Amino acid sequence: MDKFFKAIAATLCSISFLASATEITLSASNDFLLKGDYFSSNQASNYSVLMLHQCNYNRSMYADIGQQLSQRGINALSLDFRGFGDSVSEEFNIDNIQQLPQPERRKAWRAMAKYWPDDVLLAYKFLQSKLVDSGKIAVIGASCGGSQAITLAENQPIAALGFFSSAQRDENIAKYAQSLAKKPTLIIVAEQDVRTFVSGNKLFEKAQHQQSKLIAYKGDEHGYPLLDKDPHLAETIVNWLEKQLKK
Repeated sequence: MDKFFKAIAATLCSISFLASATEITLSASNDFLLKGDYFSSNQASNYSVLMLHQCNYNRSMYADIGQQLSQRGINALSLDFRGFGDSVSEEFNIDNIQQLPQPERRKAWRAMAKYWPDDVLLAYKFLQSKLVDSGKIAVIGASCGGSQAITLAENQPIAALGFFSSAQRDENIAKYAQSLAKKPTLIIVAEQDVRTFVSGNKLFEKAQHQQSKLIAYKGDEHGYPLLDKDPHLAETIVNWLEKQLKK
């Protein structure tokens, strides 16, 4: 019976832990409130990962990855960009912006996105505050989140970079080649997601670190659907991030 009750207790503990993501609120510029899910490590940690979603989704896309990282002793934060998920206001709300005519939609998008670099930096500083010492922080960006990852890594000591179905303009590829190519980089693409596939291969050609890795899938899935297509992808991402942070 003791074994039975111990098994039940372990199961309940596991369920409790898997539900342990804490919703946080960060006060950004113009008193805007950013929402995020913080996955606290199961022990004092010197490692963190900032997870930036794609622009047709929200922070919940990283729930499984965040939970797995926390179980490996790595803090993780999945942030809702300003205008997405729960980080919305009357002025910044992607659902409302999508209803606008094309010229107005483009203008509203730019007005919203100009805040993202500072919002992402705020999230980065939150993770910094949770490290035991100076520690190491990695960042992964899906689709539009990859551009924000480059901007952050250009200005902060990022230990590793991830691009998840993230097509980059030639300008950003040049920035990566100039100042970020020596950092370990994980690139995930699908062959028929053409623009992303071409961009991902260009980034990988520029990558110089021995642990940089390109994962390519058949099909045209973009970002989050690849996690459903390959049930092992989340663990693959976690394993790679853990290796880069703890080496």
